[in-house]
Amino acid sequence: MTKEEFTAKWNNMLEAQRKLDERIIQGNGLTYADLYNSGRYQHALLDELGELNHELKANWCWWKKTQAPVNREKVLEEFVDCLHFVLSWQLASAIITRDRYQSSEVAWKAYESHCSCSPVDVAVHIKGEQFMKEEYRIPPVAELIGLMNHLNFTIDEVYRAYIQKNKRNHERQDEGY
Repeated sequence: MTKEEFTAKWNNMLEAQRKLDERIIQGNGLTYADLYNSGRYQHALLDELGELNHELKANWCWWKKTQAPVNREKVLEEFVDCLHFVLSWQLASAIITRDRYQSSEVAWKAYESHCSCSPVDVAVHIKGEQFMKEEYRIPPVAELIGLMNHLNFTIDEVYRAYIQKNKRNHERQDEGY
């Protein structure tokens, strides 16, 4: 995969997330600042990481002989839920801090370096972010790409699953979710 291909997919996901966020945020009478400054992105992401970790339970639960094996498709679904919140957090961060840092560049460097981290590593990053001043909070973009690598997902798999879930999230909004 080239940098241009990766960046195009990342930026397409950011744009799709922006459209969904605008719909949800406006529909609930909120702003990106409301969500960013309250730490809601961290809470939402920690919740999704917990769900992801539960789907991976067969990899770490040594005491339960009846533990179901890991279902890769369910893990991908939970990973994509995490990705939605990281993208939202990134969008809010760029607006609130007026930061010009490019998440696509950070994501590419993490992808290219094959960095790897577990759901726990991402959660530790987020927990630390909760205690930092707002102007220093940064979305765990590199950590999430590291998690993608750790789970052995390709950007193509993630992109397809993300687009499908984003479409479903729009349908949910149509249904009053």
